[in-house]
Amino acid sequence: MIVTFQNPVKHHMLKHDNEEFRVMYREGPHGTPFHTLLVEGYVDGPLDVCLCISWESALYKKWWPQSSFPPFKVNSSTCLQKVRIGEQISLVRMKVAWPLSAREALVHFFFFEYFQEYLIVVLVNTISDVSSINKASHGFTNNGIPEAKDVVRIDMVGGFALQKVNNERSNFRTIANMDMKLDFVLPSLINFISRQLVGNGFRLYQKIITRNE
Repeated sequence: MIVTFQNPVKHHMLKHDNEEFRVMYREGPHGTPFHTLLVEGYVDGPLDVCLCISWESALYKKWWPQSSFPPFKVNSSTCLQKVRIGEQISLVRMKVAWPLSAREALVHFFFFEYFQEYLIVVLVNTISDVSSINKASHGFTNNGIPEAKDVVRIDMVGGFALQKVNNERSNFRTIANMDMKLDFVLPSLINFISRQLVGNGFRLYQKIITRNE
């Protein structure tokens, strides 16, 4: 079984491609602020290690690219609330290049497994309106979730899938539809995000999994 996310990348632009992984980009539908990035490739590690590195937001600072020029780094990444097994709320704040304001994502993670197919799927969606969260509508409360202060919160809808190839190797695929809260997104910024951040991020992800195997 191969997992396929909704809203597949069509008319995409290939940003990076080698034997281990590829990065693709697509501009969202006309009139919308969304941009789509897809990454897929292989990692030399078992499923449980891959899931731990992907899932634990506190580890993001250890492997996500920390660029000095142009400045881009993860300032903080924290799990705010463990809703239940396989579901949590995390806050990830990023420093970006001037004159842009700092960005952060309030992310809701939910994962489920297909045991017979050795497949794990994690749905990743940001929460836009903290005040609207309640137990009846979301299944959790907004306790401990701060309002945005001196930072711009981006919106994202997507997820990632991990599938066992063998005991030492896994397949990784992720897609994200992002609204970066910009009136205009320069092609140079897309190239930087897709090639430098996402491409290098996947290489670092591969390395940290190999070290923790």
